Amino acid sequence: MAKLEANLTIQTGQGADYLCEMSDQYTEIITSKQKVDNADGFNVLATFGQSTTGLASAAGLRMKGAKLIVVKNNSPIGVELQFKVRDFKDDSNIDQTNSVDLGPGSATTVRQFSYLLGANEYMLLPNQYMVSYAEDASAANAKTIDNKGGYDVNSGRLYGDSGANLGAKLENSETQVTVDDTDFFRVGDLIQLGTTTGTTATNIEIMRVKSVDSATVMQVERQLYGSILADGDAQTSSTNGAVSGANVYIPWFNTQEDYDKYHDNANAEGTVQTNKSGRYTAQNLFGYGRSATYPTGIVKGSLALKLYSNGYQEFGLSGITPSTHSGLAASTTYQFNITVDGGSEFANLAFTTDASNLNFGGNNGVISKIQAALDAQYYTSGNLFEKAVSVGIVNGDIRFTSGNRTRNSAIALAAPGSGTTPFGVGRLPAIGSIEAAVAARLPDDTVFNKADYVQNKNLGAFAYDDGKGNINGVMTGTINYETGALDLNGPANAEFVVSFNYDSAHSGGINAETDEQNTLTELAARSCNSKIDAEVEILGFV
Repeated sequence: MAKLEANLTIQTGQGADYLCEMSDQYTEIITSKQKVDNADGFNVLATFGQSTTGLASAAGLRMKGAKLIVVKNNSPIGVELQFKVRDFKDDSNIDQTNSVDLGPGSATTVRQFSYLLGANEYMLLPNQYMVSYAEDASAANAKTIDNKGGYDVNSGRLYGDSGANLGAKLENSETQVTVDDTDFFRVGDLIQLGTTTGTTATNIEIMRVKSVDSATVMQVERQLYGSILADGDAQTSSTNGAVSGANVYIPWFNTQEDYDKYHDNANAEGTVQTNKSGRYTAQNLFGYGRSATYPTGIVKGSLALKLYSNGYQEFGLSGITPSTHSGLAASTTYQFNITVDGGSEFANLAFTTDASNLNFGGNNGVISKIQAALDAQYYTSGNLFEKAVSVGIVNGDIRFTSGNRTRNSAIALAAPGSGTTPFGVGRLPAIGSIEAAVAARLPDDTVFNKADYVQNKNLGAFAYDDGKGNINGVMTGTINYETGALDLNGPANAEFVVSFNYDSAHSGGINAETDEQNTLTELAARSCNSKIDAEVEILGFV
């Protein structure tokens, strides 16, 4: 891949100059110069569609996937450009191509737009995504998802019905899967048979689609991400087994881990979250935008993602600094109970104060002693195993914060069942007087300016895509608009919710259907002068 940088400088001569910049990645430069005459018909400069038949099969350069298109009139005369696109309409909140008899001729979805380019003028298109729309409305807003988590889609289960069913029983030795319709799937997809673990007839198997061979046949890689190997002779449930007619599901667990890392084994209920390294990957976007027919996919530039905050609990103190004396006794073992992230309570967590440093902070201070005790249990089998908790001074108070940023993130402190309690000793309040726990929450979509109470979008709370597949903001990564596949980097153990549009004319990648293309399909030109031919140059980065 090479980096493309385009800069347009506009000098007004009045001191107000403008600079427009864009950058992208490309693999190939395609360019040509073509003579065009004054005939009523147009000379095709380039085609842009996915398909090699129908409208996109005309002559001219093939520029499928163009990141930048420059059209320049190299002539002393004017030229007429013709842009061909497909027309769409809203059909019950699903965009569909709109075939209308505009006369003369028969009904068609093809629309032509004419544009004049004067002598030595040029125009620049940053990409090829262009459609016509019947209504005075958006072609990118058919269906909307608003702040929905992977947990919310299917009652906590990290999978959904693909819409396809097995067309034949699947044996444990086979790598070929037959379904009633392969249009629901893409190469690289994960598919799932079964819905539970521990129940033979409905045990879960995760597979990866290696190729789509026909309308009903796919080749797959089997028994992935810690799942079992299904066998139609054992997984016999007619709905959730490996037999003909059984449902084929699309999963969206974090593929950085085994499929059951973040859910219970009985029902596959759990959270969509980053792992302890802050990674999340999946081959679809919670199953949305995966129709068997176009439109399908995610609208470019529509993704907004936000994270849950950490749950925490504070003592309710003020003015605490690292040098503040705790009031606890030296060389004394204290104990307290703590519950993390809604799990079982850990009883009698013990820490021993230092012989000399009884301040909250500093080497061997009270906070460091408590933190060491919590860290030790993170690696020890029990109710705090792999449950991170940090202790520190926040805004003059002592705060216990969960290392988990899911909807279940929470801290609950309690007096010990035995041993010496620190609560009510020195600067530490009695257990009944500490602050109430603060649960995990999602940030607001909008915030109010403190000065004038003007409501603004809370940009700093979101990650968002740039319309080119890149994700920036509170998380970074990529999105595949055709499949919905996500590759995210962000905070560790963080659950997120998403907002986006789908099932629109502008959804997905470059659509492959001959009569339903979601891009500029053809660019043509002719000379405006009956006596002089023109030369038109076209440059594309694809």
